[in-house]
Amino acid sequence: MAFGLVVAWFPKTWEMWNMPIQAIDAPSHYYFIRKLLRDGLSVAFELNPNDSFYPPLFHLMVYCLIKVAGFFGCTVNIFTGLNLVWIFASGLLFPAGMLLWCSYFFSDLPRHYRAVLSVIVPILSVASAAHPYWMLDAGPLIAYGLATSLLPFLLYAGLRLIDALTIPAQRSKRNVLFWGLVNLALGLIVLLAHPRIAFTYLVFMAFFIILKMPLKFIASAAVCGCVAVVCFAFYVMHRDHGKDYLHPSRWFHTFRPTRGVMESVCVVMTDYLPGVAGWIMAACICVALVTSLLLSGSRFKDGLSLVLSFLLTGIVFVCSAALQGPIANILTAAWYRGETRPLTMIPLAIVPLLSFACRCLILAAGSHTRQKTGNGYACNRYWAWPVLVVLLVLALLGNLLNPVRHDVSKLAEDNTSLKKVDQREQLTEDKFQALTRIRDVVEPDALIISDPLNGSMYGMTLYGLNMLYPVYNPMDSKNGKVFSQVEQAFGSGDSSRFKTTLCSAESSYVSRGRERSKREHTYFLTMGPQSPSLELFTYKDQYYPFHDSNLIEQYEQRGDMARVVDFGNAEKHGEEWVLYRLNCS
Repeated sequence: MAFGLVVAWFPKTWEMWNMPIQAIDAPSHYYFIRKLLRDGLSVAFELNPNDSFYPPLFHLMVYCLIKVAGFFGCTVNIFTGLNLVWIFASGLLFPAGMLLWCSYFFSDLPRHYRAVLSVIVPILSVASAAHPYWMLDAGPLIAYGLATSLLPFLLYAGLRLIDALTIPAQRSKRNVLFWGLVNLALGLIVLLAHPRIAFTYLVFMAFFIILKMPLKFIASAAVCGCVAVVCFAFYVMHRDHGKDYLHPSRWFHTFRPTRGVMESVCVVMTDYLPGVAGWIMAACICVALVTSLLLSGSRFKDGLSLVLSFLLTGIVFVCSAALQGPIANILTAAWYRGETRPLTMIPLAIVPLLSFACRCLILAAGSHTRQKTGNGYACNRYWAWPVLVVLLVLALLGNLLNPVRHDVSKLAEDNTSLKKVDQREQLTEDKFQALTRIRDVVEPDALIISDPLNGSMYGMTLYGLNMLYPVYNPMDSKNGKVFSQVEQAFGSGDSSRFKTTLCSAESSYVSRGRERSKREHTYFLTMGPQSPSLELFTYKDQYYPFHDSNLIEQYEQRGDMARVVDFGNAEKHGEEWVLYRLNCS
């Protein structure tokens, strides 16, 4: 049922299945998939344009889907492949993981109550727009979204390992070894989906570890956590060098709050559900917070851990959406200092809390007629059923009457359309036609240099063109130094430096083991100004030399490059569109 709800939500337009999503991170994901298809599994751990690591699991899944389909004679393009893997992860893996995780909290209920909750939990898990739907439009955050969908499996395994270590009846070397290996395997899988999900894992597991584990295990976990933080800090400082890391107030100077404090609190308390469903959810959460503490009985530590995890999730989200300053910067730095990723944590905090509260209310409802049996407790009071009915109504309302989810679907659909009001946007009909013509003009593996923020990066996305800038944010570490070298050489105005640097530039997209032939060419493309939807990019000025008409004219007059295709005039597009071939002889 959860899978059907996700499929029903997914946009059905032709463009959604055959055109790229036009958003900040989307070109990167298509580039990673194309790089795998071109070079094989050997590049799985160096997918970035500078050949550095990017979490590859989602892209490997798409790669395998396309390869397996091809083996059986079916052709699946990368846009369809990405959609199918997203639907599989969001519609099957996520609700299944949530059911497994939440089942830990109602495992001591009678069988018929467990059966009903096993139906409700997956439906409730996919009710909120916060996850998984938001991930398809916000970027889209494909890799992080997959990691979030896989996280509940690891959380369940973590709780079982804690039980194996702390409960005498379950403590055995075999049990500890089994759950230890399961945690290790799932941990590696989740980290391959996206390493930053480890911080989300800590939000939900930290209190279980602190409240349920012996002191020596807590100390060991703390040491491991500190080591991980130091390693992460070293990695970030190495990757994003030149920043003032000793002054947290300066870490995110471009951040602006996206919501007010009260609105952010409402988002947390309603699970990002609107209207009546949101009010019912808020009421249920208030009851669940009290119930989990007062009626949890022998499982008080579980209830307290869930309550504290929920409160910590709320604090992180409010800081990420509404607050500024060094403390907010520190608390949200692991999630890139924005509300997008912390928003996905809200359903993970709420659904287990509600599941545990249901368990507490059901057992409390029949407490005076409850008898201990070999399978747990037998609860005979029928008025416990309204608790489940309320939860079922909430799950149905969240799925059927949720305009926020509908709006997210419409945004995702619009982001694949070529019909744009502003013709400066990332990909329009004119830009699609221009990139199609360029595909027919340039030689295989010929290098094309252009400002990716004007939409030229979609040449790689659509056709696998060898763009020097296949994404909008190529880093300058490792083999990525070529990007800054090209920018500086182009802006120098020096013909010798211009030709020497640009003609010898190599893109990491060129196939392994292949050297570019001297007969292949290097091109420069002007295709309008930077897109308004990308104007918040912090380092956009690095591409400004590519828009200097005087500089471009100077290189053309000197014979350093010559026009190959003229696509239009300045009046129509705001900037002349021309494909130049560099004179590298």
